[in-house]
Amino acid sequence: MKRRHRMVLVSAAVLLPATACDSTPAEPSTTGVASATTAPGAVATAAPEAAVDRLVVLDASGNVATMDRAGGNVITLTDDAGRDLGYFQPSWSPDAKSIVASRLASGSFSLVEFDLEADTQSEVATEGNAFYVHWSPTSDRLAYLSNGAAGMGLTIAEFGEAPNSELVDHGQPFYFTWSPDGEKLATLIGQSRLEVRDALPGSDTSDIAEPGAFQNPAWTDAGIFYMKRTGGADELVVGEPGVTATVLARSPGPAIFTVPASGSRVAIQASGEIDGVSAALQSIPQLPLNRLVVIDTTTGEMTEVTDSPVVAFFWDPAGEQLLVLDLGDGAHTLRWSVWASGALRELVEFLPAQIFLQSYLPFFGQYALSTTMWSPDGTAIAFAGLVGTEGGVYVQDVAGGDPVKVADGSWVTWSPR
Repeated sequence: MKRRHRMVLVSAAVLLPATACDSTPAEPSTTGVASATTAPGAVATAAPEAAVDRLVVLDASGNVATMDRAGGNVITLTDDAGRDLGYFQPSWSPDAKSIVASRLASGSFSLVEFDLEADTQSEVATEGNAFYVHWSPTSDRLAYLSNGAAGMGLTIAEFGEAPNSELVDHGQPFYFTWSPDGEKLATLIGQSRLEVRDALPGSDTSDIAEPGAFQNPAWTDAGIFYMKRTGGADELVVGEPGVTATVLARSPGPAIFTVPASGSRVAIQASGEIDGVSAALQSIPQLPLNRLVVIDTTTGEMTEVTDSPVVAFFWDPAGEQLLVLDLGDGAHTLRWSVWASGALRELVEFLPAQIFLQSYLPFFGQYALSTTMWSPDGTAIAFAGLVGTEGGVYVQDVAGGDPVKVADGSWVTWSPR
């Protein structure tokens, strides 16, 4: 049973795609594989990698640290943050073996990679602050957005023994998503160029479609999800490059969506003024305005999650639970809820950390591709903010109960495994 939300007008900076990733934000373990024991004649298979299940945080001093979900076993990666040196938005690699963070020191910007297995660091200079970073699915390189002399640009960086970076393209706003094999990128540039390209500087591009009004494409195992303009209307579609796309729904207004890696379902919200046009006789399902819905991409079934607009929404690693962020009852507060099996359960109300509110939420569809607040097993979430009168980093069990403060700090994301 879904909860009826208070009817609110959520900030256009959160719901509409026009503001996109087009400005610099206001604020700038060793694992092993067990050997497999096999019977005579059997084919040996590698045991699954051990779960990492750790948080990376910016602590109260502004330094980067990792810890377990209870706030213990702390590993401090930096100790030099201060007035003239800062770290921003640390991000896990998909294999959870590295963390990268943007760094500002004496007026110069860079990206610093912390190799957690080798216990080493490497650094790549950036022209401006790398305000959005997205690792390749293969964890061997990453792409980042920054502002330079020629404007906003997308750059691909590699670390290791010979760190390097190369500019891919310019444009503003700029959204992108990696292909599951890490070989290609789908990009949305200036809200007018929706393209696929090899993940190499200077590579040729091919048009996907005339883009509709949406925030960012998402490349999943099922194909690329995007909005295309058809006959004056916007349609949500999914498809592989060069293959006819499947139309899932028609949107009556600008839309933002998130999709699990499998592409089995999509959560989407269209925003705008209700014009009273009925969709009852249309052959293509029409999204309701200002409500969050989930579409099953196999059956086409559309399920309404909320009665009114929400601020953000994120799938758990298995693509079975949807973390929903709504306005709270208190002044300036937000509320986490979880939707699963057709029911929306409230979890906790809080005041978000400033960097989360200003730099993350307006672009949550893009960040949903590169970071996660979900634990790898889908049993808990982590967030930074003020709960009651105490600020810090909290872990909240999605089954219920009170959130647990695990650290002082302003930023947190969970390891992907």
